[in-house]
Amino acid sequence: MNERAVIVGGGRVGRHTAEQLIEHGYSVTIVERDAEKVEALSSRRVGTVVEGDGTDRETLREAGAAEANIVAALTDDTSANVIVCGLARELSPEVETLARVAEDGEQQYQYLSDVDSVVYPAAAGADVTVDRILRD
Repeated sequence: MNERAVIVGGGRVGRHTAEQLIEHGYSVTIVERDAEKVEALSSRRVGTVVEGDGTDRETLREAGAAEANIVAALTDDTSANVIVCGLARELSPEVETLARVAEDGEQQYQYLSDVDSVVYPAAAGADVTVDRILRD
């Protein structure tokens, strides 16, 4: 498998996503604008790390978004994540896009043409918690 993923946002969600995708054989590039996070990420096994703003077309191009199978916008800023998905789609009309939403009620962004799917970490965490409680 030669799947490529670009993750915008190198916080906890982005880092854990990168680590798990690498375990599944993906080639991963993380885009992060915070220099301290870039340094911390560079010392971990999370793939390539590009310092820059993911809402900038050239930064996404440098990160390989035009060649990626998926671009996952995982910052804590929903609006920025939607912008990233739109730019990724401009660079590659066939790329799959995923946007993290930060607040309840923002799941409607999945109906935008440039956002293929959304993830709401609080709801995902609750789903896992309930599954584990009910399993016991």
